[in-house]
Amino acid sequence: MNTAVNGPVNFRRSSQNTKSLAAPFQGKPASNSKLTFSSGQEQEERAPPPHGISEQQMDDDDEPEEAARPPAFDLNGPVEAVALHSDWQFWNVFSDVRTIGKGHFAKVKHVKHNESREDFAAKILDKSLADNDLEDLVREFQMLRALRHDNIIRLFAAFETPRKLYLITELATGGELMKRLGDDTSVYSEDHVRYHVQTILEAIEYMHAKHCVHRDLKPENVLLSDNSPDACIKIVDLGLSRFFEEDKVMRTICGTHKYLAPELVQTDRGQLVGYDKAIDMWGVGLLTFIMLFGFNPFARDSQRETHNAIVKAEWKFPQGWTVSPRAMDFISGLLIKSATSRMTASQALAHRWLDLGLPPSPNALMSSDPKRPVKQMLREFNAQRMLSKVVKGTHRRLGKDAGSSDALPAIDGNR
Repeated sequence: MNTAVNGPVNFRRSSQNTKSLAAPFQGKPASNSKLTFSSGQEQEERAPPPHGISEQQMDDDDEPEEAARPPAFDLNGPVEAVALHSDWQFWNVFSDVRTIGKGHFAKVKHVKHNESREDFAAKILDKSLADNDLEDLVREFQMLRALRHDNIIRLFAAFETPRKLYLITELATGGELMKRLGDDTSVYSEDHVRYHVQTILEAIEYMHAKHCVHRDLKPENVLLSDNSPDACIKIVDLGLSRFFEEDKVMRTICGTHKYLAPELVQTDRGQLVGYDKAIDMWGVGLLTFIMLFGFNPFARDSQRETHNAIVKAEWKFPQGWTVSPRAMDFISGLLIKSATSRMTASQALAHRWLDLGLPPSPNALMSSDPKRPVKQMLREFNAQRMLSKVVKGTHRRLGKDAGSSDALPAIDGNR
């Protein structure tokens, strides 16, 4: 789940389904926490809701027992979870600006810190409604607390009340990278793609060096920090991420259907015993293909057909396009069925396509149809994704599970 939580449906199947994973959030804040709250004066009558919050957003029995002073954000220190008595305490520290996205059990809000007036994103989960989502949010807290990279969304604070969990992260206002590339009015060249792919790879190399695998790389999870021309890429949505050991495999089926790696589908089908961090490199290869050609080569009419194409690594380069041989060689080193044959992040960064000494490629990327440049195809690809969001959202409101007939069966395994 990212700062646009109404994105394509993620699925996760696991025998583990318990709130016990929320242990890091429970109890009092650590003694060395930089995020502390002090008690205010008790109030006999219910106070009005904090600025920007309606009465309906507060629980009836959430009395403002303590007034919270704004926490001191230590930008360089460790982030610890802070226990609050009620949601009132949180909304005495932050003001609600707007809702960015909303899902079944969680929402993402643009909030403003009342004292510093700084803007943040707040991911808010109702603990009573979703064990699986709770598990994902706790995992995201654990991952983000351990990672500190310019191209990975930054966690600043975490709060827990009896009913809700709050993650406070930096606010990425630039939208999806893929949408920016399609909408930008400047010339869309291969150089643009090379730059962005290198940036994504550096973030993934850092994660893998920290023994963390993302497991859900897709266009919706690559955002931009702001709307400026030199905005910074931000990898988001680490709810499906996990720490790994080099000599052990993962077995939990997770991710988004059209972006799964072959070994993940094979693990689900019983053809393999598990997968490793190489699934992220498949994701990088697929993102690169989409940026260069404007479509997903594995997308089919149904999830089952899509999975079959993924397992067979059934794809090819379209003929007559202006993509360079080096770029195609780079993709060919990543969209490989065999995970052990796939380039690692470090190997991909050393690939000759990303050689900084290469001459520039300023010409616009073109398809074989001169009337449909890659930028136009990318716009169409983005439009299809947006339409899919609307359709799936409508199905949920009607009480249906969009695409459930092709959902993968549940399996047991290590997360």
